[in-house]
Amino acid sequence: MAARVAVRAVAGMLAVAFLTGAVWLAWWLSAERMGAAMGLGPPDGVVLVDRCYEVSDSEGNSDGTNCQGRFTPAGASAGDARPIVVNGTTGKHRAGTRLPVRLVRGVAYEPSSAPAVKYGTGAGAVLVLGAVPAGWLLVGVRRGEAPEVMTLVVGLFIGFAAVAVLGIVVGLLAGLVELAL
Repeated sequence: MAARVAVRAVAGMLAVAFLTGAVWLAWWLSAERMGAAMGLGPPDGVVLVDRCYEVSDSEGNSDGTNCQGRFTPAGASAGDARPIVVNGTTGKHRAGTRLPVRLVRGVAYEPSSAPAVKYGTGAGAVLVLGAVPAGWLLVGVRRGEAPEVMTLVVGLFIGFAAVAVLGIVVGLLAGLVELAL
């Protein structure tokens, strides 16, 4: 009887650890970047665009547009400008365009849905990796016996599918809103 209580306690603590770790990791990886990409808060400065170019991922698929230019911090003079790349812009901007940007860990973001959706989808995947195993463990704690492993596998599959579908839907809606503006 005491062993059963101990196993339940360990499973409960492990579930809490999974959830805590997933929330912390999703926040650490995505929260600041999503906020910057969504345009939350005042701009950290302005980028005077030199050129914009298409970016592709390691497999050669299009990964959006980046712009290269000179960043001037808010409240600073033009003499304080330094080179920077703006990730995930809303499109190709002409040379000389002034973009208000927010900085996160040395990377500049123009308010744009593309990076916000990308980081949101990544955060959702991390949360699925924590929440599904935690739920699986808590079901075992409640029942007093370990649930089937296939329940965990199916839960992970459904969770990842839901994150992917939600990312696609939000990305399409955000893209339509950006086109309308």
